[in-house]
Amino acid sequence: MRRNNFKINLLIIIAITGILFFTLISKIIVNSQNDSIFNDLEPFLEVLSIIRSDYIDQDISINKLVPGAIKGMLLELDDPYSRYMDPMTFQREQENLFIGHFYGLGITVAIVDEQLTVISPIEDTPAYIAGIKTNDKILEIDGETTKGISLDEAVDILRGEKGVAVTLTIKRENREELLKITIIRDTIEVKAVKEKLLEDDRVGYIRISTFNANTAPELKQVLNNFTELPLEGIIVDLRNNPGGLLESSIEVASQFVKEGDIVKIKGRNHLTKSYYTYGNNYPDWPMVILINKGSASASEIVAGAIQDSKRGIAIGEPSFGKGLVQQIYPLSDNSAITISTSEYYTPNGRVINDIGIEPDITIISQEDSEEDIQLNAALHYLLEDLITVE
Repeated sequence: MRRNNFKINLLIIIAITGILFFTLISKIIVNSQNDSIFNDLEPFLEVLSIIRSDYIDQDISINKLVPGAIKGMLLELDDPYSRYMDPMTFQREQENLFIGHFYGLGITVAIVDEQLTVISPIEDTPAYIAGIKTNDKILEIDGETTKGISLDEAVDILRGEKGVAVTLTIKRENREELLKITIIRDTIEVKAVKEKLLEDDRVGYIRISTFNANTAPELKQVLNNFTELPLEGIIVDLRNNPGGLLESSIEVASQFVKEGDIVKIKGRNHLTKSYYTYGNNYPDWPMVILINKGSASASEIVAGAIQDSKRGIAIGEPSFGKGLVQQIYPLSDNSAITISTSEYYTPNGRVINDIGIEPDITIISQEDSEEDIQLNAALHYLLEDLITVE
């Protein structure tokens, strides 16, 4: 018995020694990493000290230098969607996503190939009415070049006081001459979902212009109303929808897809997370999704889920190809950063970033025509069934 107790005590001592050893090694590694980080930060602190002690303007504020340093860090990520938002910009961003209104022109922009570029004009806004189009390159704002401008700076300039005119110098695809378009800022009221009945009330048409906190509740109300009607099909129009909240896209897609994944998200450690549909009790109406090159981000999640689940087909043009998920991180001074934290894929694993969603039936819009040939093709498919998908 004593010999057995001795063996047990010896094993316990060995185990405790092992735990202490690995704990000590872990602390040494962590301290070593911290030392490395502090060593790398030393030049930054040196520069900060030199500026504060020797720069000609002795009143330079640390509150100005720190945001500049943060912007520089994000710029080095070489990611057009990672950016810094000062407190005012962050507040405006929240108003856009969660309240649904702000003052501005009504365009969603990004830095594409180092050039300020329109992702999409928002429907029925001053920019939309003035004729701004997806992929328009904004070369100047009020005569000032946008070369080297950050996304945060551009948004601050484009948004602002209601009633003030802003002149954009535009380079448009397939046009040699530059366009100068003057737009007057207004209150941008973003109604996420609009609906109407087409073809003698046989087809329900749903226009989704953005994915904010109001989108899913508004869509549910529309679909609840549609269940009372003898519809032969529905059309969901995601053209020129630049996206929005990831959760909103999952909620919207769930109202059409009863079973299966909506989207797959892969993060920095290559761990993949699948987001499953919440399910629904709506009829399985024949369904068409309309997309174009202005359909981005959350729009592509919904379109990809509809395609992969065989719930419906997509008609139109290839989408924008924004397959990165951004996370917003509020900072202690009420500013925030948004950085790309993961990449998303369709339920079948198709890559979207820089590729986009390919429509099942490609119909190229005619800019000079008042006829909506993409919508007509969707109606033709639902009511005539004369277009077949290979």
